[in-house]
Amino acid sequence: MSQPETENRLNQNIPREGRRSMIWGVCLFVTLILLTSGAGIFLLSDQNIYLPLQLTNTLELISIMHPDKYNSGNLMKSAQNAVINELDRYSGLLEPRELDRVHEEFTGSYGGIGITVIGHDYGLMIMSVREDGPAGQAGIHTGDIIIRADSTNLANLTAYQSTYLLRGPENSALELTIARRQMADTLRFDLTRRQLPLIHIPYAGLTENGSLYIKINDFEMGISRELRAVLDSLYLNNHDDVEQIILDLRGNPGGLLREAFSTADIFLEKGHLIVGVKGRSIWRNEEYYSTGSDITGNVPIALIVDQNSASAAEILAGALKYANRAILVGDTTFGKGLVQEFASLDDGSGLRLTTSRYYFEGGIFLNDPEAEVIDSAAGIPPDYYFLFDEQKQFIIELENSSFLREFAIYNKDRIVEYAPFTESEPIWMNQFFDYLELNQFKYVSTITGIANLTKQLIILSEYDKVYIDAIDRVCKLAQNDDKNQFEVYKDYIKRRLYQTALESEFGTTIAYRDAVLPYRLDIKFTEEILKNNGHD
Repeated sequence: MSQPETENRLNQNIPREGRRSMIWGVCLFVTLILLTSGAGIFLLSDQNIYLPLQLTNTLELISIMHPDKYNSGNLMKSAQNAVINELDRYSGLLEPRELDRVHEEFTGSYGGIGITVIGHDYGLMIMSVREDGPAGQAGIHTGDIIIRADSTNLANLTAYQSTYLLRGPENSALELTIARRQMADTLRFDLTRRQLPLIHIPYAGLTENGSLYIKINDFEMGISRELRAVLDSLYLNNHDDVEQIILDLRGNPGGLLREAFSTADIFLEKGHLIVGVKGRSIWRNEEYYSTGSDITGNVPIALIVDQNSASAAEILAGALKYANRAILVGDTTFGKGLVQEFASLDDGSGLRLTTSRYYFEGGIFLNDPEAEVIDSAAGIPPDYYFLFDEQKQFIIELENSSFLREFAIYNKDRIVEYAPFTESEPIWMNQFFDYLELNQFKYVSTITGIANLTKQLIILSEYDKVYIDAIDRVCKLAQNDDKNQFEVYKDYIKRRLYQTALESEFGTTIAYRDAVLPYRLDIKFTEEILKNNGHD
């Protein structure tokens, strides 16, 4: 019998609490022997050895003198978190399922059923269904509500939490209980998860003004290869029809450094510094230079960016901007000029550690090494600012409410029937406002909130009536302005309802072609800039 097998047999005969007490006892005994011998002098002088022993002794004393608060697992986890928190705000511990997500980035695929969801009062509402996924092939529709996944009720879980229940190993079984609108009973679907490739580019196509527009979701494994395929199909085979290229990086959270490098390499002639990496140690300093030739032949390029364009998305934006290869349009990027690495621990969890920061041509760092917060960064400023409607408080609250998407899915047939929505005021706009009122959606701006609070303070402080009347007028003006936001952003609301309805009925490609490209003002603004720059 091998030694590990012998130890396992012996451990099985000792109760868990007994084994733990035995381990603590041995630790204390060894510590006592060492400290009373000549080795104690060495231990006390070596903090790397002494401090872990001190922590062990502290935990044992807590177990004896404070047993009601003692939980060795929780206390050690707290200590572990405290160590990580001393590093920077991006480093952290990863639970096993979070580490699985990281592995998906490196493989470019995931085990799942091919749906996207948002939270709903009764569970999860399905926003889109992939035709090539198990859910689509089984007959699951957009607008369906997932009530249970296997035996787990989803009503009180967020979409992010539920993702861990919907995803899983390839060929594993999943049973969904679904409520479908206008059906008295629920439906049950028995699905088998499959390995599905991540969709990095949800849409690429030509605008009416001769721009090749490409939306890039992330920089996870496979994006550079997918982008080359798009350019081969839509540009190299039709370059006479393409006057400029627009890469949309809005909301792109980043991904892998090597994918950002490979993507930038597509658009640069040989010899440009794409990105440099300055590590915490001298062995982690590297520079990545473009290796080939610009496959587009130097066609004008613009990148649309916003405050949520981060990490690897900023590497692409910075590389092309500082090499004078592309212009940036939109808002200043997020400002994460750091490189992170991941490591697995024995229990299946992992560490996310910031190991270096990156810089661009000209020695331009996103992160200021002299800043009080070492990992702070200002982001990359655009060449041309554009204020997106999506950054307005009213639009943020409307989108976060989910009512816009719910109404569009439930009324997709009537919305699509009135296409294109710009020709006349569609009847479903008034029905949407009624839907918001029925669901008690009320927009209260920050100004209105402050005015209402000020009014309450004035009343409680028993100020003269003249002050009360004055603040009351301010409150009414602010409230009227809040109501007027529905009129101010009516065109945006119509487009988003139309886009969501089309996507629900016909898929992403039709939605982008018919409801995004013809009407999004930032795309038109970018095209105008590229056109004018071409005439300089």
